Amino acid sequence: MTRKLKIQYLWIDSLCIMQKSGRGEDEEAKADWEREAKLMEQVFSSAYLTIAASCAEHKFHGFLHPRVPRQTVTMRADDGAQFHVCEVIDNFDLDVEQGELNKRAWVLQERALSRRTIHFTRNQAYWECGKGIRCETFTKTENRKASFLGDSNFPYSVKSHKQGRQLQHYQGLYERYSTLGLSYDTDRPMAISGLEKRLMGALESAGGFGVLQANFHRDLLWQRRHSESTLKRINFGAASHLRIPSWSWMAYSGEIRYMNVPFDDILRADDVRSPFETLPQGVSYADPDPRGRAELRAPVHAIAVQKPDWLILDEPERQLARPLGCVIVGRSKRHEGEQPTCYALVVSPAGTNGDEEFFERVGVAYLKAEEIECREASVASIR
Repeated sequence: MTRKLKIQYLWIDSLCIMQKSGRGEDEEAKADWEREAKLMEQVFSSAYLTIAASCAEHKFHGFLHPRVPRQTVTMRADDGAQFHVCEVIDNFDLDVEQGELNKRAWVLQERALSRRTIHFTRNQAYWECGKGIRCETFTKTENRKASFLGDSNFPYSVKSHKQGRQLQHYQGLYERYSTLGLSYDTDRPMAISGLEKRLMGALESAGGFGVLQANFHRDLLWQRRHSESTLKRINFGAASHLRIPSWSWMAYSGEIRYMNVPFDDILRADDVRSPFETLPQGVSYADPDPRGRAELRAPVHAIAVQKPDWLILDEPERQLARPLGCVIVGRSKRHEGEQPTCYALVVSPAGTNGDEEFFERVGVAYLKAEEIECREASVASIR
């Protein structure tokens, strides 16, 4: 394929990254993978073209298979010109978006960072770039997801939108990413790290762990998707140096969504301190750095009722240290005759550091002011 396109170099991940007995068992392969994984952003964003085997069910399946012949009818126009008519087979959503390849988490980043992609599917090939999608049948098709991911200037094109639209774009991307499969759950932060760095650069924001400083409070308000019975905390084991905090969705496997928070009707809590406040724009806290553990600091209040009307735990079956507390991230603006709604992280005691108790996030909640017992002085670390 590359010879036909007169491209001199071909990069294949399974050949260019050591694939021995498994990263957990082979130290050399593990070190090679960790080194190469950090370069994925450069590999795909710098490539002339990405070839996507969208129809392949596994790495040995291939993608250049015989096609099922299509029936055609030869016709003539009024001016005598001959043309052929065949059944419509253009279905980018079914062939590509719902194809086997795009069920893999790594592929979302690879596709978003690629300048142009040829998708080989069972029925035909599709060309995707910043100008849209072209089908092998010579037609041009539209796809909302593709117009976003296929943009060769992504994510810098997002910068032209207003803040609310920017938020929708990248939070929607993270929600979609959380639904995709990984061979190793511990890849959850790494498989999107290149794209995250690009987003931080484009939006001129520091951040890390799926949270941008520019939208820090809103990015904290993610929840377990209703269709998920539970999230599962990932055991990073030897990769514990990553220190993914409990308030990041990257610390869990399972599908997430963001809380429905009105954009113009919220007062953010200024007493919630971000670990990213002192970082330069575009710098990730996950980068190698002596700063150590990422913690947010905030007052922890008691939840005054046994069963709030709206509380979603990340792991409902987990036995938690009681009582549960909450960190108020934002409040709805007060309207006459209404109590403000508080948007909160639900936290549980997780240990002590000297004389100071620290907490971990265990869920989120909408709470009325009367459901919270405020403690002004109890500022704590949430890890």
